[in-house]
Amino acid sequence: MKKDIDRLMKKMKVDAVYAEGSPRDDAFMHYLLDGVNFTARFIKRYKKPAVVIHSSMEREVAQKTGLKLININRYNPRMFFEKYKEPVKASAYLTRAILDDLGVKGIVAFYGRKSLGSGFNYLNQLLKVNRKITIFKGSDEDDILTRARMTKDKNEIAHIKYARNGVVYAFRRMIERVRRMRVKDDIIMKSQKKKLLIGDLKQILKDELFFRNLINSSGLIVSQARDAGVPHNSGKDRSPVRLGKTIVFDIFPRECDGGYYFDFTRTVCFGYAPVEIKRAYNAVRDAQNLVYKNLKPGIRTVEIEKKVCEFFEGLGYTTFLSNPKTVSGYCHSLGHGLGLDVHERPVFGLLNSNKQRLEPGMVFTVEPGLYYPNRGFGIRLEDVVYLDPQGRPVNITAFPRRLVVKM
Repeated sequence: MKKDIDRLMKKMKVDAVYAEGSPRDDAFMHYLLDGVNFTARFIKRYKKPAVVIHSSMEREVAQKTGLKLININRYNPRMFFEKYKEPVKASAYLTRAILDDLGVKGIVAFYGRKSLGSGFNYLNQLLKVNRKITIFKGSDEDDILTRARMTKDKNEIAHIKYARNGVVYAFRRMIERVRRMRVKDDIIMKSQKKKLLIGDLKQILKDELFFRNLINSSGLIVSQARDAGVPHNSGKDRSPVRLGKTIVFDIFPRECDGGYYFDFTRTVCFGYAPVEIKRAYNAVRDAQNLVYKNLKPGIRTVEIEKKVCEFFEGLGYTTFLSNPKTVSGYCHSLGHGLGLDVHERPVFGLLNSNKQRLEPGMVFTVEPGLYYPNRGFGIRLEDVVYLDPQGRPVNITAFPRRLVVKM
């Protein structure tokens, strides 16, 4: 949480945090500016209030942050770009002037969305012109803002629930519309002569999500039968929707203003489900239930992953535990953190080097699955779980898990 930033700075021996960019395309800037949408520089010294540098054009928008503001004109940017013809050098000298003015020195953690080469050149030039600072070189495990974002406050949970409401609404509306359609030769018909296609299901979901102020900025998965057997196959738009085939709906939109994500997966069969599919579906559902019983603060995510693998192996399904190269059975990790990015920390998986443990405030997905493309099906169920301040797991998806949708 943002309230932990000073504590994390002290723990990691960082003297200042510097970030630049726009919340439109940078999750860190969205986090620091509470989603107020303008291009800025954010500077925070340890135990000092944050300062935001903004342009004249956006001075009134910047006021919405409630943070201390400085107009960039105070530093006369034009002077630097006229004096130093190389833009990278001019930018470095301008940044040095800002850091000097604000008394920034020591170890600084930098954030931004520059390309790798551009970012390297910029920071390298900044170090040449500013001997008062060094760059914090922590990994993702001890990165200040990544670590702060691993736990969510009440306002963030409210945003995630808002996205949840839109996803559940869109999925329910789509199911209701399909159920009103007629069936011909085990194919669902959207009109007298036109078949319902996978692409039609996607468009219904997109339209309903947009109506609820959500967009699919990272994609949308609606995959049927064999395609459902490959975890992130997005599905063939021209495929007719058939009865008795698994369809994996993986819906992960975000708020239209570039805000918080939700992530939701259900697998359904319209009409009926074959016995083999019912058995696999029940196994995935029971694996998910097993996870819920083991969620508690302090447990390593690796431990939970192993329990799921052992459960599936006990039922005869292959996992990475017995075959790290498998592309069928349970062949992905259990889940991931969720927030301003669709994939955040904590992470799951079987890597022993992953020391992450669950703690209150974390929001993450629980999404076991079984995949058999050669047998024509795949199944995944995904809910979002929040560990509340007391460490109790709260399933905030709150939507039924039903395999068969009657027609």
